[in-house]
Amino acid sequence: MEFRPLNGNPPDILEIKRRKQHVENIIVQHPRYLETYKEIEEYHLLSTTSKEPKGLFIYGNTGVGKSSILTGYADRYPKYEDQGITKVPILYSIVPVGATPKSVASSILSSLGDPNFDRGSENDLTERLLKFIAKDICDVQMIIIDEFQHIIDRETEKVLKKASDWLKSFSDKAGIPMIICGLPESMKIFERNEQLDRRFSIKHPIKKFEYQTKEEQLEFRGFLNVIAEMLPFYSRSNLADKHLSEKIYYASRGVPYYIKLILIEATVCALKSGRDSIDEIDLSIAFDRINISSRKFAKNPFKIEKFNLWDEIQEEFRRTKKAENEAVKKGKRGKFK
Repeated sequence: MEFRPLNGNPPDILEIKRRKQHVENIIVQHPRYLETYKEIEEYHLLSTTSKEPKGLFIYGNTGVGKSSILTGYADRYPKYEDQGITKVPILYSIVPVGATPKSVASSILSSLGDPNFDRGSENDLTERLLKFIAKDICDVQMIIIDEFQHIIDRETEKVLKKASDWLKSFSDKAGIPMIICGLPESMKIFERNEQLDRRFSIKHPIKKFEYQTKEEQLEFRGFLNVIAEMLPFYSRSNLADKHLSEKIYYASRGVPYYIKLILIEATVCALKSGRDSIDEIDLSIAFDRINISSRKFAKNPFKIEKFNLWDEIQEEFRRTKKAENEAVKKGKRGKFK
């Protein structure tokens, strides 16, 4: 896709929207992405002939790109019609917030197009789901269940046991490859059920970018370099510059979601000014617009001329810990009033 030069003339709102959407749709197949994608592909293709395929558990913190990888893989196998029946090679479903086994079964049935997805007991819905995924109906080759932590949000022994028992029973009866994906705390469900833990013995983490070693720094800058090539501007933005990449790392802490969020805002800012690339002013404005509540003491790195990454990380950590300690002391004093 080509983008004409602006030469200082801001485009109209429709062109800004088009270029903004372009950034939103950018997916960089960096080494971490490809590693996970290959793991999913091998698991899928090597498990389809197994009588009792093992499950795959993918986990990682918010924003590392779990859902992007899973939906990207599922999109390779779109639904299709065969003699009036919708076939679903890869069934991708998101667990709703506050879910129970019943609502999970209902949600999956809904994604399969069952008009009665919300009718019946937990057992009724589960049995109907098993019939739908069978070869003679939807012919589902693999199931992907995303945002799995929502089924164990209410952490009680009863909830964890019920969820783990249902997942173990469902995966055994389905007899097809199954991927579940969620935050690291989803791991708790395996601690409550040894049989389920064995069933999902393959556990694959997805991590954010780090910036400690030379190799990690080159990986991160390589990631930014690819993004710079894909941005919707006539001229190239110098994101991979060592000085600027350190500021971007501090601003995002290496989380791909926040990198994209900052670049989306910076893109809009640059376009409104008629610029043909993103500069540090745009990044500074973008950072100010994005309020990350968990980082109350983070500074805007794009406003700091003599920026030192490690000094700023340590300073933010020190101020955060000081605030936490003061909050604890204040809470203790309140108990004795």
